[in-house]
Amino acid sequence: MAKLGIGILGAARITEKALVDPAKTLPDVRLSAIAARERSRAETYAKRHQVEQVFDDYAAVIACEDVDLIYNPLPINLHAEWTIKALEAGKHVLCEKPFAMNLDEARAMLTAAEKSGKRLIEAFHYRYHPAFQTCLDWIQAGEIGEVRELRATFNVAIKDNGSEIRHRVETGGGAMMDLGCYPLHWAMTIMGEAPEQISANASLTEVGVDEHMQARLRFSTGAEAHLNASMALDKKFEASLTLHGTKGQIQFVNPLAPHMGARLVLEDGTGKVREADISTTTTYAYQLAAVAKALETGHPLPTEGEIILRQQTALDDIYAEAGLRNLRYLNI
Repeated sequence: MAKLGIGILGAARITEKALVDPAKTLPDVRLSAIAARERSRAETYAKRHQVEQVFDDYAAVIACEDVDLIYNPLPINLHAEWTIKALEAGKHVLCEKPFAMNLDEARAMLTAAEKSGKRLIEAFHYRYHPAFQTCLDWIQAGEIGEVRELRATFNVAIKDNGSEIRHRVETGGGAMMDLGCYPLHWAMTIMGEAPEQISANASLTEVGVDEHMQARLRFSTGAEAHLNASMALDKKFEASLTLHGTKGQIQFVNPLAPHMGARLVLEDGTGKVREADISTTTTYAYQLAAVAKALETGHPLPTEGEIILRQQTALDDIYAEAGLRNLRYLNI
């Protein structure tokens, strides 16, 4: 079997841990090509990480015959353009989160995937770690009864150095987009449906992106999700998920990256407390292994298809409810 050839768009900070390091552990994966805004950056990156070919631009990476899968970690405002070009060129795409600037872009991307017959996968890496699957298994087994309330938080202090894309409106910045998309995805994955009602409020930075966002989602079962995200400098790192059910509860410390230290505890309906073992293999390694296998076998993945539209719709609605819809539709 030929190795899966991956083409990399840009030399983003996330790429090393999200793709390059996991690829080194998989014998059937090869880093085939890379391009960056400056060729010298791509050459340096390729030499450091043994990427086989360097090209002058993203289009050449997409056109490369040795590339089967495009990894797109570009700023959010460039996701749609280059993902669609890759799909139209007959390549599969692993696109970083958050998927798109808005629902219109997400629909266009998914339409391109359907027309091309190629796979389009959103890189919510946490979903591939067995710890999160354990959490889902407990819920599905009825260990805590029916989920009634979900509380999720992701806070990271992110300094604006004048060019930080997470602090720029035009590149899809904001606490909810970059950080809150995770608690939202945890909630959507656990509930398995889109919310019926959404309310939200935000506080903005001087340049106009949301520094804090709080959102409340209500689902058809009556369950509510309370989501919090902040990139304020006075916030300490926090990634947490708590589920309250009719019979018990689940507490998950660091569902984002369990391999970096996490705790997953179940208090079931009998009063017993159970703590899950946590694998130290990275979420990214699990993700890339799952993607490679799915492209070989055709097996569906949990971060592609309909959940992408549910996620993007909810993101748009949260911003609209917070009075910030215009931030997500600058390019339309």
